[in-house]
Amino acid sequence: MKVALIGDVHANLPALEAVLQDARKHRSEMVWNVGDFVGYGPFPEEVVQRLKGRGISSIIGNYDRKVLAFPANKDSWRRTKMPEKYLAFRWAYENLSAESRRFLKTLPRELRLSVQGVRVLLAHGSPASDEEHLGPDTPPDRLAHLAQSVNAEAVLCGHSHQAFDRRVNGVRFINPGSVGRPEGDGGRASYALLEFTRGALRVRQRRVRYDVASTVEAIRTAGLPEDFAGMLLQGKPLTDLSAASSRPTRTLPLISPRPEDTACLKAVVALARRCRYEAGHTHQVTRLALELFDELQELHHLGADDRFLLQCGAMLHDIGWMEGAKGHHKTAFRLIMEAEGLPFTRQERQLVGLIARYHRKSLPSSTHPEYAVLPTRDRRRLRILAGILRVADGLDRSHGDVVWQLHCHVSPGTIAIQCTAPGPALSEHVAAMAKASLLGRVFRRKIGIRMNRREVLSAEPACSRPLQKTRVRVPGPRTKAGAG
Repeated sequence: MKVALIGDVHANLPALEAVLQDARKHRSEMVWNVGDFVGYGPFPEEVVQRLKGRGISSIIGNYDRKVLAFPANKDSWRRTKMPEKYLAFRWAYENLSAESRRFLKTLPRELRLSVQGVRVLLAHGSPASDEEHLGPDTPPDRLAHLAQSVNAEAVLCGHSHQAFDRRVNGVRFINPGSVGRPEGDGGRASYALLEFTRGALRVRQRRVRYDVASTVEAIRTAGLPEDFAGMLLQGKPLTDLSAASSRPTRTLPLISPRPEDTACLKAVVALARRCRYEAGHTHQVTRLALELFDELQELHHLGADDRFLLQCGAMLHDIGWMEGAKGHHKTAFRLIMEAEGLPFTRQERQLVGLIARYHRKSLPSSTHPEYAVLPTRDRRRLRILAGILRVADGLDRSHGDVVWQLHCHVSPGTIAIQCTAPGPALSEHVAAMAKASLLGRVFRRKIGIRMNRREVLSAEPACSRPLQKTRVRVPGPRTKAGAG
């Protein structure tokens, strides 16, 4: 009997289809899956439905578990995880149907089977933990310790994305490598063919070419970080990618151009750190906000004091997350107003707090007491600075540091913002347009944003568009169940 052993598909549908086709070509009678259906790839729903529809014997992987746990952990993960990893969890969860989530929840963490007198154990990582990496270099003593308690002749595992077949104390440890995130060997998808015959087991590791370009295109179309494509193009894990080192050199927002502001900025950063801010996203938003301020100087005619208030408000705009996502913009305002050690005047503190408060949700209104008490001149300053921050925050919607540079062209009726990004950055594009209404209103101009020389999308200053989920075209044949 022949069995195709697969694992770590990670939402890469073209790779999965290529592997299943190769398995059919080699007359595989069954398919076993050692988990991690989703993560990083652009087709979570399609992959789950494809495997569910075939009745494949599957276990849940550690990544699948974390995606299902995202709603309960998103507040803490947003502060503690790499922005790319946080986005991967969130995007996978949001792009799975309720049916697919329910299906994943029903899957066991391990599965015991017996074929032709051979007892096998399916475990995602190791028999001890679904997060333990077993690989070609795992010490024999560790495998021997695991072999003592498995009560099986073969342990079939995944997680490490490294294909191997090792025998220790009469137990074979077999890893098929990764279908969807293969490492090395030209990026070919990896799986294993198992052949059971009268108590014996023969293993053949297979590497299969698939349409990498179609998966990469779908990643970019979905507006996911370029590093997700880089993992497939370079055959490396996220932490090993060299893409970041090739990005343009940029000035960090922690540097103040005026020496007299240094002490105040240090106090702002200290407050952000006490509130466990997400440094990557915050620094990116601050940098983009300052670039927008400088590019729009001919319109607002504000000075260095205002630029520094924007810098401080941007650095503190998300600190309210420490008390939860709901109303975190209002929480940020309260924390800024109550914080000790900020060397602002009362007026400066109020403006910094309101800049942070109005980075999302409702626009400044005379019905808001904190805004209503401001002098007319300060109201205009606030609307300009908050309007800039809202667009900058939208331009890092994925928390993936996607937008590298921006330039503004101002005409009598429009503000055209041209962004340099390594890919389409659709999430950033749509989110920034949706948050551009305040900036459009204060300057009485339509806002256009261009990404990678694509068509400019125009928005009326008075309207705000909701962020829509992106549906990407699935290449190749699709089953009805996998239509998403």
